[in-house]
Amino acid sequence: MSTVGTPSAAPAAGNPAPASGSATAVSTVSGATASVAAAAGTIRRRSRTPPGFLRLLSAGLVGVLMVTLSVCLLSTLSRQHAVDALARDSGASFVAAQQLHAELSVADATVARAFLAGGVEPPAQRTAYQESIASASGRIVDLALAGGPREPLSVLAAQLPVYTGLIERARANNRIGNVVGGAYLRQASELMQTRILPAVDRLAAEDALDIDRGYAQATRWYQPVLVGVAGAAALAALVALQIRLFRRTHRMFNLRLVAATVLVVIATGLTLLAFGVSRARLVDSRNDAFRPMTVVAQVRVLALRAWGDESLSLIARGNGDDLDADARRVTERLGYDPAGRLAGTGALATAAALDGPDAPGRDVLVPDWERYQDTAVRVRDLVRDVGGFQDAVRVALDEGTSTFTRFDGDAETAFTASRERFAAGLSSAAGTYDGVAAGTGTALGLAMLLTLAGVQSRINDYR
Repeated sequence: MSTVGTPSAAPAAGNPAPASGSATAVSTVSGATASVAAAAGTIRRRSRTPPGFLRLLSAGLVGVLMVTLSVCLLSTLSRQHAVDALARDSGASFVAAQQLHAELSVADATVARAFLAGGVEPPAQRTAYQESIASASGRIVDLALAGGPREPLSVLAAQLPVYTGLIERARANNRIGNVVGGAYLRQASELMQTRILPAVDRLAAEDALDIDRGYAQATRWYQPVLVGVAGAAALAALVALQIRLFRRTHRMFNLRLVAATVLVVIATGLTLLAFGVSRARLVDSRNDAFRPMTVVAQVRVLALRAWGDESLSLIARGNGDDLDADARRVTERLGYDPAGRLAGTGALATAAALDGPDAPGRDVLVPDWERYQDTAVRVRDLVRDVGGFQDAVRVALDEGTSTFTRFDGDAETAFTASRERFAAGLSSAAGTYDGVAAGTGTALGLAMLLTLAGVQSRINDYR
């Protein structure tokens, strides 16, 4: 008896069985799609009823308020951080670099004038040199601790001791009458002008760029636009909801929604007001303080260089043609020709032409400089006269020193006034944002709660 075999469960060759993983994935996707469809259907069914539709409206309105809150807070915190960075970091570092430049220039010019007296330097000028070097050394350390640019600070840390060492060699030789002292002094001054002060200039230039970026970040034009658009959208949504509720319920006011609307107006207005006030104060600090401070610092450094060139040229006793040429170039940058006459625009004329609260302090710089220029021209004329060298030295040490000291004192006063105004302006701009973020967050948070409560009170009418 023949037997009939049962069919095999294995699939025929060329027809592989479907993978179980693929079947599972398809099942999962189908299930998720069905869930989404069911949820969408539930939302559609509920939105067809007045309570469900009101709940959707309240959820959408809270979403709009949350966007408004985010825009206001992020914009405020961004600007506040930029102003704080200006005041604490780049602004303070720039001022320190300008002061460092002035202190080193004072030291270099003062020690040259002290050497011109011959023998033992006048105590007042020796003290001024020592104080300037000590202050400059401390400022370099402070800038390094504050994380200033490494390359220029490394140059300053390495070269300033070399400079002071050359000065001490020059002093030792000058005291015993060795003419080589003048050579050491000139070498030190050349090191100051070609290595040390350019490094300070690089510090100031980097800080100035940071200040420009800080001003730009603290006054971005699009942030008030975003706040205004977000606030307007929130107000429009609140007003539209209240109009709809009025038409449906014939009730004039929903006090909770009215309060939410007022809070949105307050939050948006407070943010925009803070932006406007802070920007105005930053612009004032830039125009009335930062720019004058920069120009006056440049004027003072150029003047100190010209004064130092005069001293070194006299010390060189006829071998200072290159120093005289440098003094002429510096004087031209200040806006005067070699004869001491005003020769068009220059740094000094620019400083005097600047407006602002501290303008009277800058106006005196022009007559101060012209008085010094008169003595400088007399010194050059006496040097050219036969037998007039000693008279030139006497005029330089007496009238030249007194007139320049007066100019330098007034320049330092003008710089200090602008520096203090700059710091006060940045502090005032930063203070504008005190409490703004907290106040805006609180107001818009309450507006969300009042919106939910106001809509819920209308939903309860359907029960």
